[in-house]
Amino acid sequence: MQRTNKIVAEFFAQGYRMSGTYVITKRLLADEIYDPTTNYFLLEEAYLSPITDPARISAYYALTLFDKSNLDFVLTMDKKDGLRRDQSYGMGTYQLPIFLTVPFFEITGSLYLTNKNFNPRLYLSSDAGIFITLLDVTVRSTFNPDISYQGGVALINRMHISFFGEKAG
Repeated sequence: MQRTNKIVAEFFAQGYRMSGTYVITKRLLADEIYDPTTNYFLLEEAYLSPITDPARISAYYALTLFDKSNLDFVLTMDKKDGLRRDQSYGMGTYQLPIFLTVPFFEITGSLYLTNKNFNPRLYLSSDAGIFITLLDVTVRSTFNPDISYQGGVALINRMHISFFGEKAG
């Protein structure tokens, strides 16, 4: 199966959800998000909605640019669309269920590690990049738990994480 040159994803920041299309030119979506040398990200065919009422479209933009540092997280439906090029070859042997919070959301998913001795402080301070990748993700609104999203991958801005740890049970 051939990779399409467009990826539809959900971008969450500052109380809004932007659903849009990323056009792959030279780099995959995750490679572009993780890149510390660029601050801005271009999105096409984007719909903006408030997180408190995701069914209401506030605006449509044929083209929009946003600052990656303001992103809370990005959600893709298909796993392959949310992985960096290096991650597509392997992510680690140990799978760990993770719970974390970012503004307005609780996120659960699987973190893949190369070391089975997990230390959240060590991971966030030295192992994680600007964003962290979780697989098989469920996202719930803290204001209304009935509002939830599911995805193959979430790319989460490490600087926006409030609580982070291994999920019990």
